[in-house]
Amino acid sequence: MTRLQRLGSHVDRALRGLGWLALAGSLATALHDASLAWDSWYYHLPFAARLVGLVPASKFGFHAANEARYAGFALLGELLQGVLWRVSGRAESANLVAFASVPLFAWFLQRRWSVPFALTVLALLAVPLVQTHAPSAYVDLPGNAAVSVLVVLVIDVYAADLPVRTVDIALALFASAIAANIKPLLQPIVGLGLAALLVRVLIGARDATSGPRARRQAIAMVLAVPLILFTPLKNALLHHNPFYPIGVHALGLAGPEEPYTSSPEWLANTARPLRFACSLLELGARPFEDPHRWTVDQWMPADARGYRMGGFFGAYVVLSLAALGYRLARDRSRFARVAGLVFVVFTALVACLPQSHELRYYLAWMIVLVSLNLGLASRGGAPPFAIGPRSLGTLAALAFLVVVASTRGAYIYPGGVTVAELVAARVDAATVDGIRDGERVCIRKEPFNLLWTDLFHPPRRYALQEAEQPEECQSLRELGVP
Repeated sequence: MTRLQRLGSHVDRALRGLGWLALAGSLATALHDASLAWDSWYYHLPFAARLVGLVPASKFGFHAANEARYAGFALLGELLQGVLWRVSGRAESANLVAFASVPLFAWFLQRRWSVPFALTVLALLAVPLVQTHAPSAYVDLPGNAAVSVLVVLVIDVYAADLPVRTVDIALALFASAIAANIKPLLQPIVGLGLAALLVRVLIGARDATSGPRARRQAIAMVLAVPLILFTPLKNALLHHNPFYPIGVHALGLAGPEEPYTSSPEWLANTARPLRFACSLLELGARPFEDPHRWTVDQWMPADARGYRMGGFFGAYVVLSLAALGYRLARDRSRFARVAGLVFVVFTALVACLPQSHELRYYLAWMIVLVSLNLGLASRGGAPPFAIGPRSLGTLAALAFLVVVASTRGAYIYPGGVTVAELVAARVDAATVDGIRDGERVCIRKEPFNLLWTDLFHPPRRYALQEAEQPEECQSLRELGVP
């Protein structure tokens, strides 16, 4: 072995080690730290607690807006959070739903495209929004990881000469059901991906040998539609509006909420694809020395240029796109051509979807970009001067370290507060002691209303009704108000 080969071997081991270390740090953070982002305690964890009976409606009544959301939102992610919470007895375990997305997707890519597991983990955790979401109680990451599986499968079935395998169809349907019932914004991607798979299956149905199997696969895909579209079908049946609680007045569909629209003021009148591009480049982002440059929701003041923009690390995006373009320009294999075409169509679709500039909703775009680079690099027969796994791993390692340095390691080191510590900090014990056993009182301490429930204050037994406005308390005594 030459000196250069030995150096390369050391680099490979270092990259694998960093990947495993990053995964272990993210897991430790998920197991220890309470997720402090607003939506975690505002509705994700309250919904999870009700779904599994930890805090039933008789113990904690949602305010009107959250009651409507509970009735209409896709709740698969919260259901999984609640199951883990109930089984473990720890609210922090809800974070594992998001965390599990990283190793599961890395395992999938290893089995599918022979990409080293630790290398995928490192490349994913180098994406700021993946790193911040992995130890959190948000559900954007698992939904987007599932839809990324679907995109990878679409590439594979069109790149292969063989008839579509039944296992691929089953996996695609499973991933689609997860994505569509976790994040409704992903349903257009799911729809287009499944349509592409169905076309490929129907092409095979014309073959005399594989035709019967292809027809059975097509029937299975059609029969799976109610499962995949469970949430909108349920809403249409119960609320006469598949998008409930969102009202779509142009279609005559009533709902208590208006469609969510938000953007930085300077991009308010621009097309969605332009906003998407500006967000990829992180225009208006906080400086690198600000530990809040990258957060779970990319929050900034509403008048800031980077309001809810960015989160993929602009330099990492540009270099990843350059690496993909370089490879596709030189690789004339069928796999490369299919991968390039699918990625272009996928990008065009994502860029035009609602709120495309809020990148946490469409993490799949960056997950797919990273995956394509790793998948192409891991395939044999690469053209001369192609960018290999080691180079991509080095790029991911540098990006990962920049993100860790900027965020002060907050998302890969368990340095936050536990749920017990959060309860002690956010709940006034004297006020809780003043609640009579069996009393129902009103609470307006959002987003931490759930922390005041008797679940966190045994052996006390009382009930809460949350409210957004004082008048919603009606005749109930409001906690913390003289």
